[in-house]
Parts: sequence; C-alpha cells; structure tokens
Amino acid sequence: MKQERARRTYESILDAAAEEFLLLGYAQATLSGVVARTGMTKGALYGHFSSKEALAATLVEQGAAVWSQVLAETESSRLGPVEKLQALTVGLTNRIETDVRVRAALRLASELRDSIGEGDQLLRDIGWFLTSSARRAQATEELSALHSPTAVSHLLMAVVFGYQHLAAACRDRAALSDIEELWEVLAYALRGSVV
Repeated sequence: MKQERARRTYESILDAAAEEFLLLGYAQATLSGVVARTGMTKGALYGHFSSKEALAATLVEQGAAVWSQVLAETESSRLGPVEKLQALTVGLTNRIETDVRVRAALRLASELRDSIGEGDQLLRDIGWFLTSSARRAQATEELSALHSPTAVSHLLMAVVFGYQHLAAACRDRAALSDIEELWEVLAYALRGSVV
C-alpha cells in the first residue's frame, strides 16, 4: 500500500514536471510550480527528487527509453528503409502527441543538450538513425540521392519535433492521420525521380 502510494506520487510529480517544463522551459520552470501542479507538499517532491535538474534528467531518461522502444519496434520489423523511416516518423510523432513526458523530454534534451547526459545522446541517436536509414534508402534507390542523407534526417527531425506545435494549435484534427498524410507528401518529394 505504501509503495503504491509512493509510486503514484512519483508518477504525479513527473507528469506535473513535464507540464511545467513544456509550458515554461527549463530556465523558467520552478520546483514550486511543479508542487503547485501536484497539490502536494514540497516534502513529497523532495522525497523523490532532490533538484530541478534531477527531475529534468529523469524525464530525458524516460524519453530515451521511449525512443529505444520505438526504434526496437521499427528495427525488428521486416520493413524496407523508406518504410522504416515512415514507421519511425509516424510512431515517434504519435508518441510525442500522446505523451506529455515525451514532449517534455525532447524539449529538455534540446534546451539542455550539454548539461544533461542523455539529452545530447537522445538527439544524436534519433539523428543517426534517420541519417543511416536515409542512406540505406538511397543505396537501394528507394529515395533520390539528390539530397544528402543528413539533409533528409534534418528535414524529418524538423517534422517530428515541429509537428507537436502544429498539432497543439489544431487540436480539433486527428494528429495521427495528419502525420501519415504529411509523411506521404514528404516521401513523394524525397523520392524525386526514383520509382
């Protein structure tokens, strides 16, 4: 019973911290703001996290775990390189849209790249996978070689990370179908004269 209550408190703190970091960014977010969002005492928060940095690091670690899960699902499939790019782009975008902690983790990773250990690695891992997948797709001539794999990777990262802001402004639309349609537009443009 006590362990379950501690787990719920921990989860509530992480959700509140994610909302605080998303709304204000790392620099402006405060532990008092997190406490206010939970309705708990500062003691409850400090019982789980000793600092704002510890909260941010935990959220980034959780974001890295989600990334690893999405990547494992994509890599274990028998999809071709372009289909893997699509699965990853749509899958990660969907997780960003539906999970406040993932959104916060990616914002924190971007804002604190050099000060939170996993932040820089998370962004590098995403970029590396997209670049290597684009390279494989070009090698099999599924994508045009007109643009560098790095440029393709940067475009897809801009779509994935930027989509959350677009989706937030257009909440009345179905985000997953939107990103799937957006992927089709991108894939058509990236294929160029190929296929």
